Amino acid sequence: MDRASPTPHHRHQSSLEGIISFNTEPVFGADERPRAQQKFYRILDHFEAVDSRADSSYRKYNRPRLVRFTYEYARSEKSQDMFLRAFLWSMALSVDDETDLDLENNEDALGSDLSRFADYLFDNFFFPCKTEEPPVLFFRIFY
Repeated sequence: MDRASPTPHHRHQSSLEGIISFNTEPVFGADERPRAQQKFYRILDHFEAVDSRADSSYRKYNRPRLVRFTYEYARSEKSQDMFLRAFLWSMALSVDDETDLDLENNEDALGSDLSRFADYLFDNFFFPCKTEEPPVLFFRIFY
């Protein structure tokens, strides 16, 4: 192995690149961003209300709130756009299609997708790595 050109060590790196390729996805246009945000908040508002009515003794954490805060505390508008794209993609939703957001009739499927997305964030970004080194928290998701 050539010591002059070390290769990067990414053993503990985790990203959403396994879900969606951010390099090929454009940021939202001026008219798309409000529609994506409206859909995002409509879903989260619905499931936060459902979550507040459920028995909290069986929950690990508030999944809709984790997703909401991850988006709201993203460091840049571009990061928020990438997060929204990943979220909508994981929920099998389109920014442009309003007919695919029937929350009442699709509550089980959308709730399951939301839980999987939140669990993925928690397990891969917010939960400390288990290594011989001191734990590292992955709070910086995008930039």
